[in-house]
Amino acid sequence: MATRTRRRWRRAARSCGVVAVLSRASDNPVRAVAGTPSASPSATLTAGWGGSEGHPGCVYDAQERTVTAAVTIDGHAPRRDTVTVTVTAFADENTSQPVGSSSRRVPVDGTVDIDLDVTFPVEGAPLVDVDGVTACGVSVEY
Repeated sequence: MATRTRRRWRRAARSCGVVAVLSRASDNPVRAVAGTPSASPSATLTAGWGGSEGHPGCVYDAQERTVTAAVTIDGHAPRRDTVTVTVTAFADENTSQPVGSSSRRVPVDGTVDIDLDVTFPVEGAPLVDVDGVTACGVSVEY
């Protein structure tokens, strides 16, 4: 199952032009990773990247030393709850060298269609590809 999830993650990451990150927790909370539905049978939330052609979902501002990520959360939450969205920027394409991160708590209930911009400072320059897409990962915990 982990291999299938990783393949979906890689496919989603390639199609978005950014890097997504799988994360694990000891309490086994339900997590949605960019482009991948959650593991919960009753919650069908999907985290993804905003942006559009020419406007990447994750962008580095070298002058301000900040990263801004456009994140979308879509689907259905079976009850009123709060999700935690975490965006991390990386200095390398292998996502082994984080340079900055930020989390936001977002209320969800019923049908969910949320566009969220997350801006945070970075300690060093993240990897930026030739299209201006910054190496970022997003995870949503609920």
